[in-house]
Amino acid sequence: MPVYRIAELNIRLAPEYDETINRLAPYLSDSKDVDFTIERDAQGFAEFEAKSNFPDRPDMNEGPYLYTLICKRILSDYNGFFFHSSALELDGDGYLFTALSGTGKSTHTRNWRRVFGDRVTMINDDKPLVRKIDGKFFVCGTPWMGKSDIGCNRVAPVKAVYVLQRGEDNRAERVSPGLVLKQLLEATLLPKNRSDMQKLLALFNDLFSEVPLILLTCNKDADAARVAYEAAQSTD
Repeated sequence: MPVYRIAELNIRLAPEYDETINRLAPYLSDSKDVDFTIERDAQGFAEFEAKSNFPDRPDMNEGPYLYTLICKRILSDYNGFFFHSSALELDGDGYLFTALSGTGKSTHTRNWRRVFGDRVTMINDDKPLVRKIDGKFFVCGTPWMGKSDIGCNRVAPVKAVYVLQRGEDNRAERVSPGLVLKQLLEATLLPKNRSDMQKLLALFNDLFSEVPLILLTCNKDADAARVAYEAAQSTD
């Protein structure tokens, strides 16, 4: 079984379909060390496929199914969680933007590329992982990147996390996790067992004790990127 380097972990997988194999190719590793192995369970895959948007397309469902298993394992054992967001790197730092689908995450990060140019690298436009590694939080690219399919195999320390909402003006304010907890929980995979739920909440607590959590009200103008960036640099 081939080994893939995802979120700074060596994961052994055995994809069967070209769609998954091709998507995983940039993450292929020649490492002999393996952190864990993910194997497809026939019953579990059938249940996953039945609930998907493509119930008769195992080639399209295999990748998301494997990714769900990876996310669960990383939460259980490797201090990480899936975070539905658009994530970018600017000058070596990672910035994450979460919101309900259709709110404008991709539009906003596109404005960062307009304002800051080549200083910006898109890590993942939809489905990154966040991991606590050696006491510090990092946002990690994954092979699954949403409809835009924008991203790369890259890891960056988290500088700030934003919760986006639409507005006529551009405003950014730091908030406590309790004020936007519903949005934060909607952005991740909620575990079914108590132990993993406690781990998730503990990771949230640690993350937002370390990095700014910013409520960003913004329009589609490029100036929204400047407002967001400046809010993350403030020490207040």
